[in-house]
Amino acid sequence: LPGGPMNIPILRLAIRSLFGRARAILLFAIPLLLVALAVLLRATAGDAGTNPEDAPLVLVRTFGIGIVVPVVALIATTTLINSEFDDGSIIYLLTKPVSRLSIVASKALVVLVCTLVFAALPMTLAALLMIGTDADLWLGALLGGIVSSVAYAGIFTTLATLLNRSLVGCLIYWLVWESTLTSFISPAAWLSARAWGSSVLHAVADVGQKAHPPVWFALVAAALCLVGGVVVAGRKLSHTTISDV
Repeated sequence: LPGGPMNIPILRLAIRSLFGRARAILLFAIPLLLVALAVLLRATAGDAGTNPEDAPLVLVRTFGIGIVVPVVALIATTTLINSEFDDGSIIYLLTKPVSRLSIVASKALVVLVCTLVFAALPMTLAALLMIGTDADLWLGALLGGIVSSVAYAGIFTTLATLLNRSLVGCLIYWLVWESTLTSFISPAAWLSARAWGSSVLHAVADVGQKAHPPVWFALVAAALCLVGGVVVAGRKLSHTTISDV
């Protein structure tokens, strides 16, 4: 296993681990549900079309960015990091002469790609199915989904590595902070992966919604979450010994 920022053998092991567990079924079921809801909304709207500020926007923003993206990222992260600590398979990697940062970066990359494929792209398809290219909702959904995916990949990678009960910690973060507090406390949106994605969605799509926080902040914050999360998680893993597993 050679060292480097990204390790091909680790990437292959991560992909095999991700799709070799029963929970991988959810990775296909969740985006299918999103697309099915989009088809249902399109069918009920008829040929008259639907205002993108109503149901289509709500589905993409609330269900897509608010639920599908974090759930897919959570499934991928806990499968690749939390489960490997639980069943002891992480020991295999810890005994190899490979950079701990490379291990984390490779797994974070798989989490990110998985979230883009099973969340951001289905959101784009859902928007196209509902209103086509009107109001550029599809583009806003794609870019907003990418930004949220980047942020959640970094955040969940960090939590899954730092916390002993990482699944519980990630769920608490998502349900308490992202889904609850940031909805009622406006300043908290500056520190919300969901709000960052929604900001990009509102800025790109012509839906008459204000981008908050600013798009530049959302882009920088999401990138910092991913890069900073990988670095912090890598440092944590570098101090982890086989006896700690």
